[in-house]
Amino acid sequence: MDKLEVYRHHIQDLLKKRASIKSANPAIETQLIFDTERDHYQMVHTGWKNNTTRIYGCSVHVDIKDSKIWIQHDGSEIAIADQLVE
Repeated sequence: MDKLEVYRHHIQDLLKKRASIKSANPAIETQLIFDTERDHYQMVHTGWKNNTTRIYGCSVHVDIKDSKIWIQHDGSEIAIADQLVE
């Protein structure tokens, strides 16, 4: 497996593991967005809080650019960079 494929695999695997953790609010859904052609990877939360407030936000956004992993946004409690180096 070449380096880019390894990066893609690790990013997707890590985001899938994070997305499998259920939210305390069942009205909030975790969505994974994988653009493997352009190497953009996101974890987004969408739904409702108290049936009145719309929830939408990207908690993690990772790109692969110039054969390097770019963490565009990491709003998670556990740093994704630390997990990617493991």
